[in-house]
Amino acid sequence: MTRITRRAFVSAAAAAVAAPAIQLGPRLKAAEPERPAPRVRPNILYALSTGSWGRVAPSGRPLPLLQILDETAAGGFNGVRLTGFPAILEQNGLTVEQYGDELARRGLKFSTVSFGGEYFNRDKQAEIRERARQALEAHKRFGASALVFFPPSPVPATQEREAFRESFVFLNELGKLAMESYGVRMGLHNHTDSMIENQSQVDRFLDGTDPRYVFCAWDTAHLHLGGCDVQATFRKSIDRIVYTDFKDATRNPSREDYVAPNGQRFAGDSHEGRFFNAMLELGRGQIDFVALMRMLAARKYRGWINHDLDTIRVSTAESWRVSMNYITTVLDPIYQ
Repeated sequence: MTRITRRAFVSAAAAAVAAPAIQLGPRLKAAEPERPAPRVRPNILYALSTGSWGRVAPSGRPLPLLQILDETAAGGFNGVRLTGFPAILEQNGLTVEQYGDELARRGLKFSTVSFGGEYFNRDKQAEIRERARQALEAHKRFGASALVFFPPSPVPATQEREAFRESFVFLNELGKLAMESYGVRMGLHNHTDSMIENQSQVDRFLDGTDPRYVFCAWDTAHLHLGGCDVQATFRKSIDRIVYTDFKDATRNPSREDYVAPNGQRFAGDSHEGRFFNAMLELGRGQIDFVALMRMLAARKYRGWINHDLDTIRVSTAESWRVSMNYITTVLDPIYQ
């Protein structure tokens, strides 16, 4: 099974927070260029994750948010999921209000942010709750109805039962707060090398949380690489899906070294190299998105589908071209 370590994921996020801020120059004051308008669909909004630019931006530098927004709109997508919120805004010299202005200039919408924490740790729950309120305020301001939250790193097997119990109690409380005070539904984004990775853990989450307050924001690639039955998981939880990542993957990745556009190299036989080689643009892997889209259509799903691509081989523009072509030619005829 191909996986990236949760430790590496958390370390990358921490590095992003610690990165120096970008000093905004005349770019914000320049004459507005003509920008292509993202495609408008009646039910589905397509997003990209800012984390997708992590293999493109120079190592140690913050993600260039304004450039990301330009490329998102040019690719025909409707918004981004912010990773490292609110640090990514601070690093780019933007307030939440200014970020909203930048979205509007490009015809983009506020999608969501990536949120996480050690929900099982009572000593950290107060801090998590305050961060959640900050994120929920941003969602409420822009009319976004779903907040994506990530599971923490795994705990020792002897502590897992208690960690799940504590997490579910806290998540039920947090989800109720989100709905009743902000009108936002919180959905879990599963992740390899985390507490919610394999089928048993996914099912445990579904059975252990309150479906009235805690929802799902499944990542198809991480379900697949975690050994889950992607279609069965969607089918079981279709009424709880409030956000989802469509990302293709293969369990039989290339053994060649993965070399990112920013020059980072990962040996093909390394843990990270196998993970990056397993991630693919839509339509190039083993996941049946046609079946998933039919389920969403039957449910009359309305909301975001995010394309969070951990691997960029040629350029972000080329990856977005390939995936958007799959969206318009294969998925749109089923449901849009």
